[in-house]
Amino acid sequence: MSPEDRLDRLEQRVAVLEMLMRELAGKAPATSPAAVSPPPPPPPPAAAPVPQTAAAVVPGPPPPRPAPRPKSHLTSEQWIGQRGLLAVGVAALITAMGYLLKLSFDRNWITPVMRCIGGVGAGVIVGGIGWRLHARYRTYGAALIGCGAGIIYLSVWAAARLYGVVPSFIGIVGLALVSIALAMIAYAINVEALGATAALGAFLAPVLLGHDRSNANLLLLYLASMAAGLGLVAARRGWRLAMLVVAASYFGVGTAGAADRAVPWAVLLFGMIGGTAGLYIGLRERWWETRFLTFSGGWWLVAAASDRLHHHWPILGSAVVLAAPVWWHGLRRPQVLPLDLAPQTTGPGWSAGEALYFFITPLLLGWAIHTVAPERFHENPGLVPLLVAIPYLLVGYFRPLPAFALVGAAAAAIAASAQWDGISRVWVLLGLALLWPALDHRLGRTDGRWYGTVTLAFALEYLFNGAHDRRTAADAAFVGPWALALWGGIVSTVALAAGLWKGDPAREDTRLARNAFWVVGGLMTLFGVTAEIRRFFELRSISLENATLAGSLAVSAWWLIFAAMLVGLGFRRAVKRVRVAGLTVAGLAVVKVVFFDLSSLDALYRVGSVFLLGFVMLSLAYLYYRHDRTAGTS
Repeated sequence: MSPEDRLDRLEQRVAVLEMLMRELAGKAPATSPAAVSPPPPPPPPAAAPVPQTAAAVVPGPPPPRPAPRPKSHLTSEQWIGQRGLLAVGVAALITAMGYLLKLSFDRNWITPVMRCIGGVGAGVIVGGIGWRLHARYRTYGAALIGCGAGIIYLSVWAAARLYGVVPSFIGIVGLALVSIALAMIAYAINVEALGATAALGAFLAPVLLGHDRSNANLLLLYLASMAAGLGLVAARRGWRLAMLVVAASYFGVGTAGAADRAVPWAVLLFGMIGGTAGLYIGLRERWWETRFLTFSGGWWLVAAASDRLHHHWPILGSAVVLAAPVWWHGLRRPQVLPLDLAPQTTGPGWSAGEALYFFITPLLLGWAIHTVAPERFHENPGLVPLLVAIPYLLVGYFRPLPAFALVGAAAAAIAASAQWDGISRVWVLLGLALLWPALDHRLGRTDGRWYGTVTLAFALEYLFNGAHDRRTAADAAFVGPWALALWGGIVSTVALAAGLWKGDPAREDTRLARNAFWVVGGLMTLFGVTAEIRRFFELRSISLENATLAGSLAVSAWWLIFAAMLVGLGFRRAVKRVRVAGLTVAGLAVVKVVFFDLSSLDALYRVGSVFLLGFVMLSLAYLYYRHDRTAGTS
């Protein structure tokens, strides 16, 4: 049972009780005046005057506010009886009105003007009845108001389209006025369904009555006017469905009806203003469907206008305006994580859609910048991402905003990769990989270490894949450009491991990250020097056989020396993991000497390899014995 029905029954019961009380009062026996009117009590003694203090004039507590009406929980039977039958009745009434108009037109009962006027009058009557009833029966009254507006809307449409009584332009204005009136009523009684219906009717008016497809500019003006009013109403009331109808109709009708025929400036302003306003509301209210329609629709219309504009500076200005709501949202809610995959979140993090729009916007800004001077940017491909990176880095580092700093760091890495090639790209990326962690120490941040880690990974990946494949015979071993870049990568990795990667050493993630950098730096040193040794002997003017023998012996020696260095460093720093790593490398060297060198090297090289193996193994054993003796005496 709905609250309206309960109130009606309560009023009926109160009326019955009042009637019964009147009947009982009329049947009461007559009594003496003394019995009816007892003597008045003696007046109370005069009290001393109370001084007017602050406590005496303090007003009492305000009267309690009436409790809000509880939401109705309709059963299936009640829902069918109240909502289902109501919807069927409204639809049947509007359909009957349509059939009546058609029948009167076919049989010439009344003139077309009288038919339309009669339809408008019938709609006003039905809507007036709904207005009188909505205070007691909210849903029923709102449905009748919508039904009356639908009858008026249908009558105006018939006057313009079926009968031709009024021109199409006047008909569109009439339909718009009906929709605006319905929106005002919906705002007054706070019924979202009526607001959504009004928005749908306003935006469908040019579709239903539009004949001249050349008036695309006027269509954009009409759509913008309707969206401004109806969108404001929906935003003020928080009507999500109505705002969805406004956004879908605004960009749907505008794109289909005027995107390729209206003046490019009008299309540009239409997309920029509608996209910015709708995206702002969608991000503020966290309505994913509104922000999706406005984001995609706004950028689509800006792109459509750019194809027909000769000057592209307005395109860049429109792109900046469209990006403003996304930046505003990032400044207002700077915490990106945890990233919620649901379309709407109430926690501290962003939703997946919010993160998507934020990180797509820099790419679209880059496109808009490129349209300004395509030839200039084609000659300097790294200039576009650099221009995108600068404002994001300034915002992200002047304030602790990791999302902006992340976009700026990524854009800077893209700029370096686009502008430079070969070894130069590696050096620039290595510089950026050290810059971001260094700024952490300077500015008291912790996000730059992750930008440096990712940038270092890209630099090393290009060093070993892209730049190494272009290495020629003129590139000398150990001192050539590629080798120097390798040593730079090793130094950068070791610097991050040694403390440039900021973090609390007691935390597990910090220890894991730094250990990973040590491992990567050690492997790059071991195998990088190994490759350079082989290259050194291959580039010498000796026979291939001698170069292979000498290179194999030198590699074995390098492995054993590297193992000895690790073990010695492990004893010096008292780090067991380093000693274990040294023993592991020594074991690899033993396997290489026993299974490869002894079977493939010449007699003299074989002697040298085994001799070096024995010498290093004895040296390592001496270090362990010395360490045990020192530990025992201490």
